[in-house]
Amino acid sequence: MGNEKKWKANRDKVEFLKTFPGWLSSWEQSVGTQIEHVLPIPGQAPHRVLVLSEGKFMMTPAPHHEPQIVTAGLLAARPKLESAHTQAFQHYDHLTHLDQEAGRTARLENILKAVENNLERIPELKTRLQALVGQWDKESQHSS
Repeated sequence: MGNEKKWKANRDKVEFLKTFPGWLSSWEQSVGTQIEHVLPIPGQAPHRVLVLSEGKFMMTPAPHHEPQIVTAGLLAARPKLESAHTQAFQHYDHLTHLDQEAGRTARLENILKAVENNLERIPELKTRLQALVGQWDKESQHSS
């Protein structure tokens, strides 16, 4: 169930990115606007974000809706665009939080399932886990 929630949360975030206000997907849509900033997209060379007038922006070369590049570009341009699209950035932040929380929950469920599935096959697993929990308890008592 956690993996399904993670998948849905990520899908919702990606779908929102595709419709982010001000994002232009073609040069033709930029007619009449002016380029205000050209920003590098960290870790995504040679891609750049063009911040245009009227709160519009586009990425070049076109990322073909590649979520990783679109996300990095949007975050790179955030300081220049957030005032024009405050609600959209707030919604994006909310979706990002949901995605991260779903990922955390899915990882937790996967770990617990792995432990449950291997208890019979690895007899010492339970003893090792108990020892690890005991070690954590001792460490938390010393740090208090």
